[in-house]
Amino acid sequence: MMYVGANRVHLDETESTNKEVKELFLVGDLASGTLLTTSFQTDGKGQMGAVWESYPGLNFLGTYFLQPVMGLNEVFALNMISSLAVKETISDFVNRNIEIKWPNDILLEGRKISGILIETKIQEGKIKGAFIGIGININQLTFSKFGREATSLKKEKGIDCKIESVIQRLNRHVQQFYTLYKLKGYDSLNYLYHQELYLKGEECIYYVGKDTRYLTFQSVNKRGDAQFFNQNGKIEEFGFKQIRFSK
Repeated sequence: MMYVGANRVHLDETESTNKEVKELFLVGDLASGTLLTTSFQTDGKGQMGAVWESYPGLNFLGTYFLQPVMGLNEVFALNMISSLAVKETISDFVNRNIEIKWPNDILLEGRKISGILIETKIQEGKIKGAFIGIGININQLTFSKFGREATSLKKEKGIDCKIESVIQRLNRHVQQFYTLYKLKGYDSLNYLYHQELYLKGEECIYYVGKDTRYLTFQSVNKRGDAQFFNQNGKIEEFGFKQIRFSK
């Protein structure tokens, strides 16, 4: 049986954990379930090439390598597995309102505490490798100003948190939800994921291209597109590059 995180590689510094794991995969020196961590990324990235800010030695920066047996029509299961795992991990340390913001952030009372970047290698219509990059703010106290306020476990708790303890919990929860997918399938994950979605069922302002729209977030489909009710009661779907949250 494959145990997530049992095979661990740690680098004091690297350009990007996702890039490092992809290079190891290309030379064939990688077991499914491997976790590569680093103390500092010189060029960490988030979704759509956004910069991931992290001070050296203060946070969790890592990439999991998995070789899932799943159809391309269910690849969004990787997002659900990782989002639910990070959400549960943070809940283990902080008893606050923690939500999953589609497509790739974890929010603690509206403040960003984690980001996820998933990349896949597909050959002949099959997933040959999945690279799940995760950043969790643990002991960092100051953050540059971006679109959303950031926080960390230390900011919320007022005390240092052991990074290795966070990693152990995260390994356990990635294993938990990955196993749930393998045993129970997509629908079981999908149900849990939709219980935790930020702004689900609330009418809010969204930015669609140059337009400002009032929409009600309803769900995420198997392609990973967000589904909204418009003010006429009809469903509209948007990819993550097509729509932006206003709050």
